[in-house]
Amino acid sequence: MHAENEAEQMQVLVSAIPALEHVTSTLVDSEAAKIASLRNISPKLAHLANVLAEEREKQEEGLNKFAADESLERIRKLAAEQRNEFDALDFVGELRFGSGDALWSSEEFHSNVLAWLLAPRRSHGLGDRFLTRFLRQAEMPSVGHSRDWAETEVTREWANVVDGQQGYLDILIVNHARQILCAVENKVFSSEHSNQLTRYRKALEESSYSTFAKYLVFLTPQGTSPTSEEEKRNWQPLAYSKVFGIVQQIADDHQIPVRKDVRGFLNQYATTLRRNIMPETSLSQLARKIYLANWEAIELITANEPNWVAEAKPWLREGIAQQPGWLLDLEDERRNYIRFRTEAWDRHDAAQTQGGWSLTSNTLLRFEFTFDRYLPYLQLALSPKNEKNDVLRYKLFEVVRQNPQLFKPVVHSLPDDWVHLHKSDNILSDSDLGGWDDGTARAKLEKWIADFAAHEFPAMNEIIVGCLQEIDAEKQAS
Repeated sequence: MHAENEAEQMQVLVSAIPALEHVTSTLVDSEAAKIASLRNISPKLAHLANVLAEEREKQEEGLNKFAADESLERIRKLAAEQRNEFDALDFVGELRFGSGDALWSSEEFHSNVLAWLLAPRRSHGLGDRFLTRFLRQAEMPSVGHSRDWAETEVTREWANVVDGQQGYLDILIVNHARQILCAVENKVFSSEHSNQLTRYRKALEESSYSTFAKYLVFLTPQGTSPTSEEEKRNWQPLAYSKVFGIVQQIADDHQIPVRKDVRGFLNQYATTLRRNIMPETSLSQLARKIYLANWEAIELITANEPNWVAEAKPWLREGIAQQPGWLLDLEDERRNYIRFRTEAWDRHDAAQTQGGWSLTSNTLLRFEFTFDRYLPYLQLALSPKNEKNDVLRYKLFEVVRQNPQLFKPVVHSLPDDWVHLHKSDNILSDSDLGGWDDGTARAKLEKWIADFAAHEFPAMNEIIVGCLQEIDAEKQAS
């Protein structure tokens, strides 16, 4: 039986040989195919590696070029000047419009200032000093003696109609004694349109000034020429740098009898022109120039800009968690705030009068860290009025008003809607952003929280808890 079994096994093995040979051949073919595929991929991977290396080298060259750009030092100085130098006209613009830009970027503002300075008998007391210097810059020949310009008339928005179209020339300077006029079309951050220059020129030719010698000035930040070839021959381009030069020259010349207030205004106007209008010294214009020359490097830099808010939020949470008695709210990660309340508030029924703050509490009040762009600050928020919290809201608002040394409310009367009873200054400043990755900014933020918890917070909390106790006592008494 043993011999027969061995024979059967041998027969099975022999019969399996073709199948094994097929499997082996298939495996060999498969390995060969894999090797061939790898050989085909290798050149492509090498090419991709070369492309990536070249791109990286290009990016490094762009960054080095950007870092070496001499204009960066100029823009740093201009930015520092804009932060530190007081510009009264920007301030007036903020008071009037809510933004300084609304004033200095207005053509009407600059036209009004220029018309005032150009008129010899206006309140500036300069006589024709600005006027004659301006006319010389406009290349008017033989400006002559001052007495010739004393009676010069300056008109704003000189109205005219040409071919049925109404127009308003920005400034018209007329000297009847000398039979001379100077027309000024002022363009600050806009361009000519609707054949303005042609229409104004024709209007002057057809006006009562048709026999006057005419000097046409096209005033722009860069001294741009008119777009029309015909008007290039008629209008003299003049840059705002020339206006700046005249203003600064008069302001600096103490031989000229100028009142102190007028000299101060001239200096402020010169500052506005230098900072905002003249392209060679304007921060925005210089920034644009640098961007266009280094846009690839700047795009790479901005692509790696920190997410200031998202990175600061964990620091704030940790700072809150370190303070005894502070309770961190659950939050919506999409929101740019971190809210917390105190254990002392939760002990009082009066505080539980408003839902919707978070998943964890319906407390009437919340401290919350939020962000001005990317700079954190703290505020104390009071939820809207309802039938349960009306009296408490009023008490809290009144006690806040009575303690201005502690609280800085953002409103002067109590609205029915959300209101902030306190708003701190920004905890960090722009200058702190340079220390974002080395821990300096985080340390400053954590120190601010610790200092607030040790000093302002206890007094604030005592006042708030006192109000809650009063309301609870009144309810129990009733």
